[in-house]
Amino acid sequence: MNARAWRSVVATELRLHRRHGVWGLTAATALAWGAVLLALPEEWRTELVPWLLLLEVAGLGFVAAPALTVVERANGLAGALRLAGLTPAVAVTVRTALLGAYALAVAIVLLLVAGEGWAPTVLGGAVGATVLLTLVAIAVVGAAETLTAYLARVPLLAALLIGPALVDGLGLFAHPLLAVSPLTGALELLGGEPSWPAATWLLAAVAVVWVIAVRRSLDPRPAAGPATGRRHRRGRIRRREPGSGWQAVRSLAAVDRATLLGDRLLLMLLAGLPLIAIATRWLSGGGVAFVAERYGLDLAPHLPAVWAFVVAIHVPVIVGSLVGLLWSEDRDAGLLPVLALTPAGLRVVAAYRLGAAMVAGALAVAAVLLLAGAAPGAGVSGLVATAAAGGVVAAVPVALVGGFARDRVQAVALLKATTVPLYLPVAWWFLDTPGAWLLGVVPTAWAAQALWASTPATAALSVLAAVATTAVALAVLVPRMVRSPAHAA
Repeated sequence: MNARAWRSVVATELRLHRRHGVWGLTAATALAWGAVLLALPEEWRTELVPWLLLLEVAGLGFVAAPALTVVERANGLAGALRLAGLTPAVAVTVRTALLGAYALAVAIVLLLVAGEGWAPTVLGGAVGATVLLTLVAIAVVGAAETLTAYLARVPLLAALLIGPALVDGLGLFAHPLLAVSPLTGALELLGGEPSWPAATWLLAAVAVVWVIAVRRSLDPRPAAGPATGRRHRRGRIRRREPGSGWQAVRSLAAVDRATLLGDRLLLMLLAGLPLIAIATRWLSGGGVAFVAERYGLDLAPHLPAVWAFVVAIHVPVIVGSLVGLLWSEDRDAGLLPVLALTPAGLRVVAAYRLGAAMVAGALAVAAVLLLAGAAPGAGVSGLVATAAAGGVVAAVPVALVGGFARDRVQAVALLKATTVPLYLPVAWWFLDTPGAWLLGVVPTAWAAQALWASTPATAALSVLAAVATTAVALAVLVPRMVRSPAHAA
């Protein structure tokens, strides 16, 4: 390829990134985490920056690349580009290089905010980790036609790649085999420790995975159109031909039971909840002494903040995010236009989806609270209130995706970009000023307050506040969510 052809490929890729919200995701990551660093004590920033660069910045490619790949395949764009002479090697290289450049820009912003200045070792580690995770994501997504098929594989990837880096970086135990993961060495670079062996192993891993990603991109099967991956769901709805709104809901619920019980992503969520509970229980016990000994931080007075972050906020947000992705995939698959023609219309279907997210979120929060041994301030009443408030706020990610994401790429970008706003209310625990009440405009703040409430009355008021703020959010988002699905094409 000559220089003009390369420029054309890069320009096309940049247009795709802008259209699907990758630029917005990058900017939101830099702004949100930059604001978090500014709000933290200066001595905390140095410790936090390497973890942000590994888990948030390098993760840009881990979520954006497979989402772009799946949507391109479903829309037939990948095949069209190949007919135009674009080879998989060039496509993978350009996409990976651009996502690495985005990571470099975000890393520079975070380093400047943290007061670290220009650190070539850190910046090199950030780009290397991003490129590696992007290539891994492209290789693993393979011929997957839905994001849920890819996301179901993420826990295994995390265990093999990120797990060793976390164990080594946190100092849980030391073993030479942890260095087998290239991200273990990358974390050393992100911490500002020059290491030629770590850099060499990271570059070697990038080269090997690049070859695998290119080979995996050579999928000979033609795209089956936007209905791919959920065609069986759409077909079942058509055959049932419901005669009333609630019959349509029962029909959709039956299809959900028939298809989702075999969904690996749902099984992953169910398996992941006990792991979250076990980790929280450990942190509340022996983990307090470990953190105090290794980092000199006393977590004991702040355990309720940890419980709020992990259980009252994270669990319902994850449940709502998965339901939101299901809505997005069904829209891309052509299921929502079919439902829009039934007597139910999309309003009743949206109410069903939002209600299902609330019920699942409440049950998940209650189960994790019990397994984790977390102690709500108001006892049993606090547990019930936290589960109720958490269930209510689980509807917010669903409505965000339904209201603003035109496709699966934008859905993933939007969910990642809203991470900080949805989790930020946990800062209320540390603030004792009137301005802290501004955090109350975010519904997740009241799930945390229900957990922290010291009396049943204040716990109940927190539930009411969660209902009120969520209702305001849904009043804004649901009309966009039920608009004609044609606008998402």
